[in-house]
Amino acid sequence: MIGRLFRSLTGFTIALFAFGCIFLGAMIKVGNFPQIYFPSHDFEYVMENGLKKGQHIKGEIYYSLGAFASEESYTQYEDYRTASKTTGYYYLIPVGEGGMAAVFIRKDDLDAMDILTDETYNYLSGGDVPQTEVHFEGVAVKMDKELAGLEGAFRDQLEYMGYTESEVNEMLTSYSDGECLVLSGPAEMSTMYVMTAIVFAVLLLAILLIVRNYRREAEYDKQ
Repeated sequence: MIGRLFRSLTGFTIALFAFGCIFLGAMIKVGNFPQIYFPSHDFEYVMENGLKKGQHIKGEIYYSLGAFASEESYTQYEDYRTASKTTGYYYLIPVGEGGMAAVFIRKDDLDAMDILTDETYNYLSGGDVPQTEVHFEGVAVKMDKELAGLEGAFRDQLEYMGYTESEVNEMLTSYSDGECLVLSGPAEMSTMYVMTAIVFAVLLLAILLIVRNYRREAEYDKQ
């Protein structure tokens, strides 16, 4: 049986299966799969219950306390690299009972997020409730997994706002088991769904080809 199984494997099926597994592993490493297929929570839930690693969050962002870091893409040359463009910014948002987290906002939503930030600070000063809402869908992941240096920038910003290191650590334990979390989503959630469909189609095709070859080998052995 084992020998028949090995004979059923061809270079093409092995390559196809390996490609699917590698692609699936990459999607898991990003931190959005399989969490994006879990039931989602909205930001009202996050405000009331805090945030936990791996949660799928979908809805309108109600408050923003401003940007504290940016993400840039780079152009690599032979001996050096240069920043080519900013792809988005990380904003502070309130979560849970006095907690703080971050959310990654892409360039298309920056203007709305900046307006929301102004409205939030005006509200905190006694003004009207913010009216601007920014739609977001993504997954809560650890900051050190999302971007090198992001957690340091997050902590520095909180200290700049007046929090001590001990207060920051106490704040984190109140909503995230002591972890600095950031809400991160793919550029387009639809792209993630398409990628997932492709990966499983590739894996299914590889398995079907292996099963077909195995049955052919079994028929050959009977003869």
